[in-house]
Amino acid sequence: MLPTHRLSALLTALTISATLIPPTPAYADQNGLDVFAGTGTAGATGDGGPASAALLNHPTGVAVAGDGTVYISDGGNRRVRRVAPDGTISTVAGTGRAGTAGDAVPDGTPGDQVDLLLPQSLAVGSDNTLYISDPGLYRIFRLSPDGRLSVFAGTGVPGLIGDGGPAIRASFGQLGGLAVAPDGTVYIGDLRTHRVRAVSPAGEISTVAGNGNGQITAAGGPATTVALPNPSSLSVDAGGAVWIGTGLTVHRLSGGKLATVTLPDQPDGGRWGLSEAATWPLPESPLTNVAAVSAVGDQVYLLDQQSRTVLRLGTGDALETVAALDSAEGPVAGPVAVAAAGAAYLVDNASHRVYSFRPTAPRPDGPDGPDGPDDGSSVPWWPFAVAGALVIAIGAWLFARRRRAH
Repeated sequence: MLPTHRLSALLTALTISATLIPPTPAYADQNGLDVFAGTGTAGATGDGGPASAALLNHPTGVAVAGDGTVYISDGGNRRVRRVAPDGTISTVAGTGRAGTAGDAVPDGTPGDQVDLLLPQSLAVGSDNTLYISDPGLYRIFRLSPDGRLSVFAGTGVPGLIGDGGPAIRASFGQLGGLAVAPDGTVYIGDLRTHRVRAVSPAGEISTVAGNGNGQITAAGGPATTVALPNPSSLSVDAGGAVWIGTGLTVHRLSGGKLATVTLPDQPDGGRWGLSEAATWPLPESPLTNVAAVSAVGDQVYLLDQQSRTVLRLGTGDALETVAALDSAEGPVAGPVAVAAAGAAYLVDNASHRVYSFRPTAPRPDGPDGPDGPDDGSSVPWWPFAVAGALVIAIGAWLFARRRRAH
């Protein structure tokens, strides 16, 4: 056994070295998928147990609450299911029976006692209220944190009326994307009328983007004068900008104007931009093949269906690949949802599953760090710090030994 003075010196050296070794950065080139919910077999069982052992039936939507609760639209089962932070799954909306468009739904009805038809897009407000889009019933429902359901928007009759009045008396053509802004405004995509409509915190509905034309055109200019095909995926960032995925291109709605996400022709690549050009084709190539968008804070995540990757529109115009979905089974079209804590969830309708993954952390000052690209030639400094600490400790021990000898 080491003498006390030697052991003390050694422990001191190890303590110093431990404080000097830097933590491993949370960067990675690829992130695979883990099964979060569903076994891969269609079914409706599993409530009360772990979500990974439950059966789903063609899930169509996912959203994450601030406390880490995950909501899943279990479309084939006509239900919305909740996965608690401990992984337990339960049904919070839908009986499993087919609802009928226009049926009365008294405010405050327990969610699991209401008949739904095709629950699809989901969004969670800052107060943990869940919004549920049901294109089959032409309505948006609101589920309170205590599990009570009410009609939020839509009469149950298809059409395009109601702007300027209460959302509950408005009509929709075919419901698409759904998102909630930090101020409580709810944005609703309408695939058939090619518009994005907004419901204010006071409950009044209006059109904020799209002129009713479904052809692909440039998105620059006042938002309500621009054609907006297929607003199938919506998300709102911390600044209130609305990001719109059409299945092909991505647009940003901010200050009443639309812009298109582009890939500037730069030698180093890895960058994104915004074009407000009003003519098509754009001067710069648009970012295409985006199946879904999800914003959290000032970061915007995109599911690139063709390359089977998740991209991030980071700060400083950095375009980063943050997850590679090579382990997915079958086609992956989204949607995707990213939580503030960094966890992300991806719906795979074909395999009756929801996957989870963790996007790589943003690199400081862009994708290559503060000092530019890492070519692998830099030498880590921490081994020298550890060696220095050991030398100091050994020197102190030798000095003390020499003094005792004299």
